[in-house]
Amino acid sequence: MRILVTGGAGYIGSVVVEELLAAGADRVVIVDDLSKGHAAAVARPAELVRGDIADPELIGRVCRDYAIDAVVHMAAASLVGESIADPAKYYRANVTKGLALLDAAIGQGVRRFVFSSTAAVYGEPSTCPIVEDFPLNPTNPYGDTKLAFERVLA
Repeated sequence: MRILVTGGAGYIGSVVVEELLAAGADRVVIVDDLSKGHAAAVARPAELVRGDIADPELIGRVCRDYAIDAVVHMAAASLVGESIADPAKYYRANVTKGLALLDAAIGQGVRRFVFSSTAAVYGEPSTCPIVEDFPLNPTNPYGDTKLAFERVLA
């Protein structure tokens, strides 16, 4: 399988890339703007394409040139405090850019899409551990934007 990983040069994304390669993925291609990620974190033989996930021409070209079968979407703005101070930034990064990525991938025939969400979609849980059927009640813009994109995918 040929997999596109957005945010694959980030802390969690880079580990996902390593695991995909170890599991035998035929090819892993990363699209990352390196605003928080690091090129040095990219495991080889994964390939890094520096760019914006909301660029439909870039995503279209990557999906075509690498014959992408699936997307693992890890790219996000992810700081709760910053999301409270600048919620518009989080809606643009996590919802608007996610929609552009999704549209471009679908436009190239990609039908498998894995989204990295967050426990922040549950808000402040009454018990731990959190389980998937807990009520969805985000208490900050970060969690709200992740939930909004989950709903788009549904």
